[in-house]
Amino acid sequence: NSSPVGAGGDDVVMFFIHGSMGHMQQFEHQILYCVSKGWTVVAFDAYGCGESPKPYDWDAYSHEEQFEDLKAMYNMYKGRRNFLVGHSYGASMAMQLCAAMGGDGCIPGLILVGPGYGPSHYPSKSVKIFRNPVILLQLIAPLLRRGFVQRALHQHTLEQKTVEHQRLVERIAAKQGSNAMHICKSFYMQMEWVIPETIQKVDADVVLVVGEGDKMLPPHNAACLADLLRTQRPQRETELFVLSNSSHQVMQELPSEVNKLLDTFVVRTLKTRRV
Repeated sequence: NSSPVGAGGDDVVMFFIHGSMGHMQQFEHQILYCVSKGWTVVAFDAYGCGESPKPYDWDAYSHEEQFEDLKAMYNMYKGRRNFLVGHSYGASMAMQLCAAMGGDGCIPGLILVGPGYGPSHYPSKSVKIFRNPVILLQLIAPLLRRGFVQRALHQHTLEQKTVEHQRLVERIAAKQGSNAMHICKSFYMQMEWVIPETIQKVDADVVLVVGEGDKMLPPHNAACLADLLRTQRPQRETELFVLSNSSHQVMQELPSEVNKLLDTFVVRTLKTRRV
């Protein structure tokens, strides 16, 4: 399901790419902010995620199929200047998309939230559980859901001392519980994280945003990725921001702070990178 909205025509287009088994509503605050700026927004639920269809089809959830869908979405809605906002595995997909587009010159910047990359800086052991039969995964799904919530949110959020934090914890737990195990197994067994050779081809300025308490893809991973981006693409800008009192879902825990960083980066890039 795609949702191109906004008042900016096709001049500035913001593409939001959610992470593994995520959904576009995780970017709700950023989407509303970008629309308020007059930028066109393209947000979508990848096949098998959110409100998209969820058939029993192993090949449909392969990296190749998911990436082809992403490229098709980009080619359908791209404008003159396009920014890719990726979260978690979506950050990896954003880098792969930027590299694949090569010299089209239409992607001046990437915003990578809670990013990771492979092969050495991704905790691959965490997905080995999906080698088990689907029937077993269905039985332990509640445990997987609780584990995700504990790792994806900061302790400050998990204490639920505010109504906002209580609602966020409940919302994330409910959404995580709606993921079908046959899709999780198909997806995680076929996922392919971006590799250094591809990162070298990312011809765009990059800002990385990570929560200091991220237990899914710790800040160290983002720091390693930032160093790699700087080393392999010295002609392009790379910035890293580590935000306190937040974890893997930093854009939901600290929406105002993330929106401010996004705005500063986009406005500056539009001024300095002419497309």
